[in-house]
Amino acid sequence: MIVVMRTTATQTDIDRVLQRLAEQSCRGELTIGVERTIITAVGPLSPSLEEDVQVLPEVDKVVRLGKSYHLASTDAAPGPTVVQVAGVPIGGAHFALIAGPATVESEQQVVELAPRLRAAGAALFSGGTTRPGDSPYAFRGLGPQALAFLEQARTAGGLPVVSEAPNVADLEAVARAVDLIEIGAVNMRNAGLLEAAAAAGKPVLLRRAADATLDDWLLAAERLLYAGLQDVVLCESGIRTYESAAPTTADISAIPMLKRLTHLPVVIDPAHSSGDRSLVEALSLAAVAAGADGLYLPVHPDPDHALADGDLSLSPDDFAALVPKVQDLVAVTDRQMAEAPQRGG
Repeated sequence: MIVVMRTTATQTDIDRVLQRLAEQSCRGELTIGVERTIITAVGPLSPSLEEDVQVLPEVDKVVRLGKSYHLASTDAAPGPTVVQVAGVPIGGAHFALIAGPATVESEQQVVELAPRLRAAGAALFSGGTTRPGDSPYAFRGLGPQALAFLEQARTAGGLPVVSEAPNVADLEAVARAVDLIEIGAVNMRNAGLLEAAAAAGKPVLLRRAADATLDDWLLAAERLLYAGLQDVVLCESGIRTYESAAPTTADISAIPMLKRLTHLPVVIDPAHSSGDRSLVEALSLAAVAAGADGLYLPVHPDPDHALADGDLSLSPDDFAALVPKVQDLVAVTDRQMAEAPQRGG
């Protein structure tokens, strides 16, 4: 980061900038010109430092060089981060399958589905508790009751549980019930929710907002890391483009690009990112080949009669048919499938 001082800046103004940098564990290197002084900030740059310096007296402009994130970048870790979710590794040489209903509908649904998905190859069980949707008349989810059902599903299937924390008010209850806290795409920039999720101490799965660049997404992950959380998983969920054939476009190219930019593991939800379950198999295999660390797949016992997102959901048989193809491709890419925890482990 470079700080350009105004021509009217005094030594006191320059010292004030240097002091602010020092407070953030950065060092300021001076370049004194005929008319202006330029200060180069060296050290870890927090997300707020640029704004803090910009408002200081006699600062003309602040120019960020390179990445807007530090802790999420490949420079911050010697190799890929492997996130452990209740004994299930995601990242590095481990490829994880996350599967379950997009929205929990009943206790019977999840208690019966979890063992089937485990037997087919799932390593984690997912289920939504709320679904805001566009219409107030649509199925909204079961809320806190669904969390109790997910805990029953954990017992029945022996799989760690993943669910979204829709807001700060519900975060504490979600954190108590699940093993991996999900932050939805609409909340990617919700600073309060991100900081509260980091404080909960559970691993976090961070979905990409539909209008977010990779830099935006990684800066949101940076907020989690800066708050002290080490275990962050990124989830590609589709972006808005000019293409009208689907609500969003699955950004497969983001996966290899992220591998160059960040040490954090990256999974993809091919159903929500494309809006079409008929595309899930092709996109899943493409994601594996591109280097994804896992798949997040909505699975419903009877998709045609689902209360929500049936058009996105695989049936258990569809899931079971897809898994061997994924396993074969994972092996080709010199990785291994993450396995469900041993019963009682």
